[in-house]
Amino acid sequence: MSPHLHAPPGPPRPDGLEVVHVITDLSQGGAEAMLEKLLLTSRAMTPEVVHRVVSLRSTGTVGPRLSAAGIRVDALGATGLASLPACLSRLTRLLAHTPPHTLVQTWLYHADLLGGLAAWRAGRRVVWNVRQTGLGRADIDRATRAVVRACGLLSRHIPARILCNANAAIPAHARFGYDASRFRVIPNGFDTAHFARDEIGAARTRAAWGLADGEIAVGLVARLDPQKDHATFIRAAAIAAARVPALRFVLVGRGIPDSAALRAAIAEAGLSRRFVLDAERSDIARVMSALDIFCLSSRAEGFPNALGEAMACETPAVSTDCGDARIVLGDDARIAPVQDAAALAERVITVATLTTAQRRALGARQRERIVHEFDIHQVWSTYLALYKDLVGAAGPAT
Repeated sequence: MSPHLHAPPGPPRPDGLEVVHVITDLSQGGAEAMLEKLLLTSRAMTPEVVHRVVSLRSTGTVGPRLSAAGIRVDALGATGLASLPACLSRLTRLLAHTPPHTLVQTWLYHADLLGGLAAWRAGRRVVWNVRQTGLGRADIDRATRAVVRACGLLSRHIPARILCNANAAIPAHARFGYDASRFRVIPNGFDTAHFARDEIGAARTRAAWGLADGEIAVGLVARLDPQKDHATFIRAAAIAAARVPALRFVLVGRGIPDSAALRAAIAEAGLSRRFVLDAERSDIARVMSALDIFCLSSRAEGFPNALGEAMACETPAVSTDCGDARIVLGDDARIAPVQDAAALAERVITVATLTTAQRRALGARQRERIVHEFDIHQVWSTYLALYKDLVGAAGPAT
C-alpha cells in the first residue's frame, strides 16, 4: 500500500444516513456492549438512520441480539492471519455495494485496519474507533502491537476521524504514530433506565453468593485479564479485611472461576473463605446492585464501563487512576494510584466504614453524575451530529 493515500472525497449530501459498523468480533466485551447500546438507542431515537454490522469473525453473543432488534448483522468468519486477505476482499466488495453516501464506522484495531483499507478501496468515508489506553507489552500481544503500528502509519491518510472514549487514549496512541489532530473524544454512555438499582435482584444474588446480613460486599466485575489487575484487588482486599471484619469480596467475569492462579493468590492472602468467584453474567445491573462497594483495580483502561454501570446502579465506587476513571467518578477522594494496593484499600475502608445510610447517599450522588453526564441518549446525539457532519461534508477529510 502506498504511503501517499488520500481519504475518499466527501459524497453528495444524502436524504438519509446509513452507517456500516465493522468490528473485530461480537463476543461480549466493552466495545461490543457500547456498539449494542448505541445502535439500540439509535433505533429508539432516530429509526430513520440505517445501521448494518459486520463482524470480521463471528456473530458471537451480541450479534443475535442485534438481529432480533432488526439490525442486519454479517460475519466474515476470519480465523487467523491466513484468512485476512480473503476477509479484506469480501469486506471491500460488501462496502462497494452500499449506497455511495454510506459511512463506515470501525471498532477495535483489527477492524480499524481492515475496515479502513476496505472503505478506502470502496470509496467510502471511514471513522475509526479506539477503545483503550494500555498499549504496553504487558497489555497487548505482539501481533496486535503490529496492527496498532500499521494503523498509526495509515492514520494520516485513511480515517476522516478517530474516535476514542477516553482523553488518555490520545497521547497513548500518538506515541505509536497516530495523527493526534484527527482524534475526537466521545465518552461511553449508559442506559440509565436499564442500569438502575434492583433491590429484589440484589437480595436474590446476595443469597446465591452466600452473603449474610451485615456483610459488606466489595466487588470487581471484569474478565480475567492482566489490564484488570486482579492481583492488586486481592492485595487491597487483604489489607482492608484486616481492618474491617465484615468485608466479603466478589469477583465476577469471564475466566474467573476456572483460574487456578487466581485461587492460589487468594489462598496465599488467607482470604479463601472471604471470596466469591462467579462467572461472566448478563444481569450486570443485578450484580452491581448486590454489591455494597464496587472497586475497580485496573492498571489500564480507556473509559471504564463497569465503573459507570456500578455508579448508575447506586453502588458506591472507588477506582485506581486508570484511563478516564477520574473523569467518570468526578471525585478525587475515591481515586487511588494504579497498582497501589494500600491506597486502594484505604479508599475501600473509607466507604466501608460509612453508615449504611451514608453509603446509600454516596451511591445516589454517583448515579446522579452518570445520569447528567453520561446518559446514552446524549452520547448517541453526539455520534449522530458527527456522522451527519462527515457525510454532508464536501472534499477530503481534514
